[in-house]
Amino acid sequence: MSLTLAYNIARSALSSNSASASVVSRNISNVGSPDAARKTALLVTGMSGGVHVAGIAGQVETALLERSLESRAASSQSIEVAKALEQLSAVVGDPEVESSPAALIGAFRTALQIAAGAPYDPTALRGVVSAADDLAISLNSAAQLSAATRQDAQGSLEQAIGELQSLLGTFSDVNSEIVAGTALGRDITDQIDRRNSILRQIAELANIKTQVRSDNDMALFLANDTILFETTVREISFGSGAPVVPGQPGAVLRIDGLPQSDGGSLEGRIGGLLVVRDEITLELERQLDEIARGLIVATSEKDQSALPTGASLAGLFTYPGGPTLPASGLVTVGLATIINVNANARPEVGGALERIRDGGISDPGDPRYVYNSGALPGYSGRLRELIDRLSDDQPFSPSVGISVLSGGVTALAITSAGWLEGERSAKTKDSEQDKVLAEKATGAWQSKVGVNLDDELTALMALERSYQASTRLISSVNTMYDALLSAVR
Repeated sequence: MSLTLAYNIARSALSSNSASASVVSRNISNVGSPDAARKTALLVTGMSGGVHVAGIAGQVETALLERSLESRAASSQSIEVAKALEQLSAVVGDPEVESSPAALIGAFRTALQIAAGAPYDPTALRGVVSAADDLAISLNSAAQLSAATRQDAQGSLEQAIGELQSLLGTFSDVNSEIVAGTALGRDITDQIDRRNSILRQIAELANIKTQVRSDNDMALFLANDTILFETTVREISFGSGAPVVPGQPGAVLRIDGLPQSDGGSLEGRIGGLLVVRDEITLELERQLDEIARGLIVATSEKDQSALPTGASLAGLFTYPGGPTLPASGLVTVGLATIINVNANARPEVGGALERIRDGGISDPGDPRYVYNSGALPGYSGRLRELIDRLSDDQPFSPSVGISVLSGGVTALAITSAGWLEGERSAKTKDSEQDKVLAEKATGAWQSKVGVNLDDELTALMALERSYQASTRLISSVNTMYDALLSAVR
C-alpha cells in the first residue's frame, strides 16, 4: 500500500466519522420523541479503498406504524363515546339516582299509593302533583341534555373536520418534499419523521391506512377504502352550521364524494362524534319520548258513560297537542321536552286537586270523564287504577332500540336506564382497553424504530475509537513521509 493511499483512506475515514457523528448527534437530540425514527449513516467503500457516506437512512417498520395508527384511532373514538355516555348516564342512566326518570316514576307511584290510602287528604293529593311535576321536569331535562349533547357533538365535528382538512394540507406539502428529495437523492429522514407525526394526528381523527409508492410517495385511505389523499387532497364536505334537527341524523360528512355515515367504522374522534350525534343520543331521545307518551297514555282518562263514545284524553300528564293522545306505537319527536302536568289539576292556576281523585282533568266541562260522579271523599278507585296502569302493557315503537314485552311505561323507563348504563359501562371499559393498546402499539414502534440513548452512546464510543485509529494512521504516514524526505536530502 502506498503512503498516498494510506493517507487517503485515513482522511476518508475521518470525513465519514464526522458525518456519522453528526447523525448520532441528531439521534440523541430526538431521544424521547414519539415520532422520530433512528437514523443511520450509510457507509460505502470507494474505488480508492476509502469509505464515504452514501446517504442517511431512517429505520422503517411499516407494520408497527400501521398498528399504531389503527389503535390510536380506536382509542380516540372510544374516549369520545365514553365521555358522552358518562355525561348522559349521570342524569338518565342510573335508576337509583333520585333525579332519573326511572326513579321518579317509582316516586310518582309511591305518591299515588299514599293518596289512595287517604283520598280525602289534600296534602296527599298535592304530593301526587309534586311527584308528577318532578317526573315531567326530569324528562324535560333529560331530553334537553341529550339535545345539548347532540349539538355539542355537531360543533366538535365541525372543529375536528377543520383539523383534518388542515392536517391533510400539511401532509400534502411534506409528502411533496419527500418525493422531490427522494428523486434528488437528498436526506429526507427528518421529513419522513414529520410525515409520521402528521399521520398520528390524522389517526386520532379517523382510522387510516397508508400505501407507500415510488419515490416514497404515500397515499392515504380511510379504513373503508375511501381515498383521503392520492397525489392531491380529496374534497371533504360537511354541512357546517346546519341545525341539528330533533329525531333526524345530522349533516352528512362526504369525503371524495362518498357519504361517511357509519361513525363506528370511520373510528377516530370524528367517528366517535358521529356515533354520539346520530346513534346514541337519537336512540336515547326516542326512548325518552316513548316514556313521555307512555305516561300520558297511562294517566289518560276514558269516557265513563254507560255507552262510551268519547276518545281517551290526556289527563294528569299532557302536552301542547292535548287533550288528544299521541299516536300509539309511534315516536312523537320531542315529546319528552314538552310533557307537563295538566293545569286543570293545579289549584295555583285555577285547577282542583280533587280531580286527581275524581277524574275530569282532561275536560272539566265534560262529565263523561268524571270517575267519582258522587264526589265521595273516600273514593280511591281512580287512584288505584292509575297505579295499575303504570305497569299495564303498552305497544312501544321498535325504533327505541330496546325490547319491553311487559311492564308498561315503568319497565320501559327501567330498561332504558339499564341500556344507557350498560352502554356507558361497556364503552368506558373499551376506552380504557383501547388506551392501553394504543400506548403499547406506540411503545412497540418506538422500541423497534425509535432512538435509544444507550445505543447512540455506544455508537459514539465506536466512532471515537475509529477517529483515534485514523489519526494514528495519519500520524504514522506523516512520520514515514518525514523519514523519506530526510533520506532523500
